[in-house]
Amino acid sequence: MTTPRPRSRPAASAADYVADDLQSRISEQGWAPGHRIGTKVELCAEYQVAPATLGEALRVLRARDAVEVRPGPGGGIFVAAQSPLIRLAYEVLDLRQAGTAVNDVVEVLDALDDAVLHDAARHRTAADLADLDALLAELETTWAHPSDGLHPNWRLHRRIAEISPNVVLRTFYRNLVDYITAESQTDVTLGVIGLEPTSDERLQVHRDLVAAIRSQDPDELATVLRAHRTAATR
Repeated sequence: MTTPRPRSRPAASAADYVADDLQSRISEQGWAPGHRIGTKVELCAEYQVAPATLGEALRVLRARDAVEVRPGPGGGIFVAAQSPLIRLAYEVLDLRQAGTAVNDVVEVLDALDDAVLHDAARHRTAADLADLDALLAELETTWAHPSDGLHPNWRLHRRIAEISPNVVLRTFYRNLVDYITAESQTDVTLGVIGLEPTSDERLQVHRDLVAAIRSQDPDELATVLRAHRTAATR
């Protein structure tokens, strides 16, 4: 059995800590399905927890489809054959723990904007447009204030993504936006390129985004997408 690297235990329950730590080890070590992690006795000794605590951690991991418990001689705790979608979900959750740079997340969002905006234009309803108008009005009111203007910006992008009927696209996009928003709770600037809150040009780009979704004009969409990418690289 591989000994885990030393970790400082966070202010969470012991069972949560063990579950999260084992989940991270599986991902970081690249253990394949069927890899033997160890026995219950060995894991209790490693983490210095009671069998009941380990049992609760294993229940959590089994619910995540991360491990399987095999009884009998040669049994123990093994890496489960996790489905690709479940694995993707937990890898996204690991982004924050790994300290992923916000600029990396913004680059991925920029790459997804084409599909998100075209979906929004094709499928928007009157209720969607009313929501976008309200969010845009909030953005215009707060734009000149760095501590206030960043979050309406991301709420607008999140709401645009919610229009898409593509569940994978909208779910992935929304979670990345939520990651950025969570990281900006303590630092509203984050050093994110292109998010200068006092830029009138960038504010106009957001007005044009909503206008293009309303018009459903493909040329207008192409123009505003180019402008949005250009503004994000300055």
